Amino acid sequence: MGSVMTSALRTLADNQQTEGNAILNTLQQFAGAVGTSLSAVVVAQSRTHLAGSQAYTTAVGTQNAFIMLTVFATVIWFSYFKVVK
Repeated sequence: MGSVMTSALRTLADNQQTEGNAILNTLQQFAGAVGTSLSAVVVAQSRTHLAGSQAYTTAVGTQNAFIMLTVFATVIWFSYFKVVK
């Protein structure tokens, strides 16, 4: 993420770069918190709605959360390269 943040901050004036850095860091932490929360919801829903042992339902929920995060990462990756080109 460093080069993306550096490129974004280069577009700002020198006196605005500290605020831009703070905003980007806040957005990065917020996105991480949202991803963690969504993953926890997916695992919890799998444990609630699937039949089987606790270990099995947690494993299925974790796999589903991983798939969800992989889809998010792929969409973000393609979006980034579409905007950059």
